[in-house]
Amino acid sequence: MTTPNGAYFRNKLPRFSDCPDPSLYESVQFKPDADGHIFLLHSDEVLQLASRAGLVVDQLRLFTNSLTNGHIKLNSLLRVLPHGLVASIEAATQHLSRPMAERLMVHMGVRLRKPPQADAVS
Repeated sequence: MTTPNGAYFRNKLPRFSDCPDPSLYESVQFKPDADGHIFLLHSDEVLQLASRAGLVVDQLRLFTNSLTNGHIKLNSLLRVLPHGLVASIEAATQHLSRPMAERLMVHMGVRLRKPPQADAVS
């Protein structure tokens, strides 16, 4: 699953857990360019939702910083900077501390799995 990172410092939308009935917003979701986001998921919420669904978070990664995404009016820089430099900056941000990454990274990728089933006793 990929989703915008709710903890990113520029996000202004409410947390998923702050929306008591998200179904009220379904008609305005899924517009082009992510304009239909009505709330944002934070990593702690992903863990809770996975648990409620009977899934385990196998891996949670934060990725894409403001430069590599073109946020905060950096789009024009992406056109002139060498691709290798931009890729190096993205790679370097993968080594940030978790709290820093949660504030600076734009997206979250989560790999979920079913937990292993206990062997049935005969």
